[in-house]
Order: sequence, then C-alpha cells, then structure tokens
Amino acid sequence: MTTRPRYVGYVAMSLDGYIATPDGSVDWLTPFNAALADCHDEADGGYDAFIQSVDAVLMGRSTFCQVLRWGWPYGDRAGYVLTHRHDYKGDHITAAGPMDDLRSAIEAKGHKHVWIMGGGETQRAAIDAGMFDEISVFVMPTLLGDGLPCFAKGVQHPLTFRSATPKSGGILQLQYDIPKPVETPV
Repeated sequence: MTTRPRYVGYVAMSLDGYIATPDGSVDWLTPFNAALADCHDEADGGYDAFIQSVDAVLMGRSTFCQVLRWGWPYGDRAGYVLTHRHDYKGDHITAAGPMDDLRSAIEAKGHKHVWIMGGGETQRAAIDAGMFDEISVFVMPTLLGDGLPCFAKGVQHPLTFRSATPKSGGILQLQYDIPKPVETPV
C-alpha cells in the first residue's frame, strides 16, 4: 500500500495577488531576495530548509520552460509537468500530462513531499483536485498592477490559518492548511 504524499505550496506574490508580470517575468522579486540575503538569520527566507524537505516538484509547462532557462535548480528531484500533451518529454521530466495522471505517477513513485509550484493555473488545478495540504505565501510589499495571478479563477476553497511571520524587507509569510473537501455519502 502506498502512502499519499504531502502536497505543499511555497509561492511569492505581490500584495495585489500576482506571481509574475504579464510577460511571465519574476525579476520584480530581485530586491526582495536581496533583502532576505542581507538578513543573517534568514538568508533565504527559509527556502533552503523547505527545498531540502521536497523530493519532487510539480509545475505547469510554462513554469517548467522558465525553470529550464535558469538551469534545473532542483538537483535530482523528480519533475512532473502539468500539460494537455501526454507525449511531452524532456530533461528532468519524470512524467507529464493531466493532473490525475500526475497524481498517479507521483504516488506510484512513492514520493513523500511534493512542491506544487506556480503558476496560477497549475495551483488552481491542484487545489481543485484536492491535492494541496498546505501553502506558504510570501506577500511582497509591492503592487504590480497586472500580471499572472497566484491562483487562476475558480471555485472557493476554505483555508485554515496557521501563522503569519514578518520577514526582512517588509515581506510577510502566511501559512495555511488546506482542508480536504468533505464528501457527502450518495
């Protein structure tokens, strides 16, 4: 019997809810990363500890392509790519396809801690599929005015507040648990 992995989110967004500019750039995060680097007790905002706990990453195809332009920063962690194409292949791809196929592939591989990373459509698909267990949102003290939203439009999902932690540079880390929907008997 396989154990269900823990699916987590770890995302930075502007105060007005965007994770990237309209063209997909995340360069707007650079000054905030610098602010965290200037603080000796949290040089990376907790990212190193977070990424060490993750054994797989699940992302949309656009995010995957962007990550490859930076070079694969996730070492030997398995990569799962959400896409409509079942034949999507490439370096660092363990499996690609729709969300249900990815969930089956992740669970078949026995992963324990999976990072569901941007963008907003991938995060919405994962939350709608009941995969998210928790999310850490780093709210950056800036208004982008337009861009790619943290979550695509969809149905409401209640969250359970866990904590709010101020970080260097005016950043606020919000942590939520995401309860599973209660299924009603038929």
